[in-house]
Amino acid sequence: MSERIPSDEFVAILQETFARGQQLTFTPSGASMLPMLDGKTDAVTFSPKPTHLKKYDVAFYRRPKTGQLVLHRMVGFDKSGGYIFSGDNQYYYEYGIGEEDILALMTAFTRKGKPHTPADLSYRFYIRRMMCRKRLRILVSKVKRKLKSLVRPNKD
Repeated sequence: MSERIPSDEFVAILQETFARGQQLTFTPSGASMLPMLDGKTDAVTFSPKPTHLKKYDVAFYRRPKTGQLVLHRMVGFDKSGGYIFSGDNQYYYEYGIGEEDILALMTAFTRKGKPHTPADLSYRFYIRRMMCRKRLRILVSKVKRKLKSLVRPNKD
């Protein structure tokens, strides 16, 4: 049975674990990283954040405006030099995440009982496929919205 703890308490545990030179493994909640991670059964292992993230790294960060803790994939950089993040199961991108907001880097995960690392070939193929699908979903969504705005019923 998993136990929910307050965000600030979790961050303190995370920092204390890293200070001892250890990694932290936990089961995240939510569905934003489906299909890679099921928030009910899968586990994620974190290490201290690197100096800079690389594209497609999965990071654990605190949203600057709300303080909410989030686990998402870094998909690029914005014009101001901040990171752009998005969950694998989301259509939108989150801009303006700074270095100071990043708490940890995902270094391994367990999916359906099987351990994986970002270096696994199957994981790298998953990322490519997922990002292509995400771009296609966004494009289809934009086209649908445009078609709906062009095809309006006549009001006679």
